Formats: sequence, structure tokens, C-alpha cells
Amino acid sequence: MEGQNGLLFEKRIRDNISVREQIVEANRKFTIIWSIAQLLFWGFCLFMSTRRADYLECRHIYVYAVATVAAALLIALFISPRVTWMTQITTIMVDEVFLLAGMAVALHLAPKTILIFASLLCIPVFFICDMLPVFVMLVINIIIFVIAGKPALDPDTYSWILLNLFIFSALGLTIGYFVNRDRFERFIFADSAVKLADLQTRYAYYDQMTGLQNRRAHSEMIEKFMDKLPEYCCVVMADINGLKETNDNLGHEAGDELISASAECLRRGFEGTDNIYRIGGDEFCVILTDPSMDVDECLQRMAECCVSWKGEYVNGISISYGYADNSEFGDIDSIQKAADQRMYQFKTQYYISTGKERRKR
Repeated sequence: MEGQNGLLFEKRIRDNISVREQIVEANRKFTIIWSIAQLLFWGFCLFMSTRRADYLECRHIYVYAVATVAAALLIALFISPRVTWMTQITTIMVDEVFLLAGMAVALHLAPKTILIFASLLCIPVFFICDMLPVFVMLVINIIIFVIAGKPALDPDTYSWILLNLFIFSALGLTIGYFVNRDRFERFIFADSAVKLADLQTRYAYYDQMTGLQNRRAHSEMIEKFMDKLPEYCCVVMADINGLKETNDNLGHEAGDELISASAECLRRGFEGTDNIYRIGGDEFCVILTDPSMDVDECLQRMAECCVSWKGEYVNGISISYGYADNSEFGDIDSIQKAADQRMYQFKTQYYISTGKERRKR
């Protein structure tokens, strides 16, 4: 059951990430289509500026539009697949080009005609792209128009264009919501669902005091290795010396500090692996699968950290340990039992050498 729960959490994270990736890819494809459509339109206008005087007046606008849309197209084709956040940038680029260039042309030519055309062409954006950024973009567009359009246009033309912007923005968002409501909702909640699944995973598989993986995670890893042992597998069992004595003499706050400090020394000693587990109150396990990690060197670093540790309650830490690998034993159960037995022998020697009374395990 524990293994199934872990797989469910992982699947939930993968599914929600997949939703987000699908939406980003859909937006990228749309941006490519939208860029090509604009490139044809502004390219036609630029071509006509070489033949007709009424187009010539706006040639500088057409050059700006063609250059910007071409850049957005290249980004969408070659950069966005590797840098996904660039998809939003390119979408905004091509939309803003159409709005700003359309307004500039409108100042020179026929504002009502160009705004109708622009509004109709912009409608597909609202139900192909995710809704929230489009809504923000529409608000920005209206603000830009209010600032730039009011002093440049006569009152009747300004009022007519502003009314159309509101009408077509509301129409586009409404159509977009009902046409693609499921996709919109999945996008809005994708991030929060991923975060929730990650939080659930942390509570299910991580120890809250130390931040290490817990007994459940350890059990699933052992179960996995029972089916197939990696080419190299070394198990280190570790146990804090004197935790009960610390709790009895200094209080549980000191005991908690000793546990957290021991976990940190294990983390520093075995830097380079995430397979460090707290499997009991004062018991830990490390599983190494990288043959380049020398277990003796790792234990030496851990011991140095223990000796030099200085905390609020604890100065110096003692940890008993034992280890075994698959050069001695052929299955994970035997490796772990041998490591545990050697750790137990280490602990026995510790209590004999210090003359302290050994607590019951």
C-alpha cells in the first residue's frame, strides 16, 4: 500500500506538469501560426508601400512590424522549445505588434476599419492561449490606448475605438472561457496541484525534523532493490550514541538538537547522495549506489563533522555505524542485516570503552 501511495503522488505531479507542458506547447504552436499570419499581412503592406502612395506613408510602421514579428517567429521556432517561458514573451510580442502597429496605421489612415480588422483577428488568441496572461495583456492594451490614443485622436474616433476594445476584449474572453473552459481550469490549477502533490509527498516520504527521507521511503527503496539490485550497493546503518542520556539530563530540546545535528553530519559526510534515511528515533540508513563514492572517506567526513559540532545544547556528537555491500552479499536484505549487525558491534564497543550504561535498543 505504501508503494502504491508513493506512485500515486508521483503520478499526480507528472500529470500536472504534463498539463502545463501541453498548454505551453499549444501556445507555442499558435504563436508560430499567428506570427506567420502577421508576417504575411505586414509583408504585404510593406510590399504595397513600394507601389502605392497611401501605403508609403506608413512604411516605417510596416518595417517595424515585419522585423518584430520575424524575431518572435524565430524565437518561437528555435528558442521556446528549450526555454519554455519565452513562449509567453513571443505571444505578447506578436499581439502587441498588431495592436500598436494597427493604432499607428489608424492614425494615418482609417481608424474604424483597422480596429475592426484587428479585433476580429485577435479573437482566436483568447481561446487558444491560457486565459490569465491574455486578460492581463488586454488590460495593458487598453491602458496603452488610453494614454497614447486620447491626445492623438479626435474625441469621436477615440471613444469609438475604446468602446470596440472593451467589446471585443469581453467577447473574446467570454468565447475563450466557454470554448476551452476545461483547459483554462486545468492551467489555472496546475501549479497549485503540483505544489499540493509535492507537499503531500514531503509529508509522506520525508522526516519533518531532519528533512531526510523517512522509514516509508526507505522501505520502498529496499523493496525496489529486492526485485533488482544495482551493480553497486552499499548500505550504511548508523545510530546516535547517548540520545536517551541527553534527553534525560538536558531535556528533549537537547535531544531534538542532537538528532538534527546527527542528520546534518550524515548529510555533509555523504554529500552527493539523497539516499539518507531516518528510520527510527536515533537510527539512520544510507544507501550508496555510486561506486565512485568511497564509503570510508564519507564516514571520515561525517566523523570530523561530529567531533567539531557545536550547538546550543550539544557540543560534539558520537555516532555508531556499520556497513556492508554487494561484494560480500548477493541480496539487499543480507547487506542491510550485516550492516546493522556491524553497527550494533560498534555501539557495544563504544559503551564498553566509555564505561557508560548501554540503553536498551
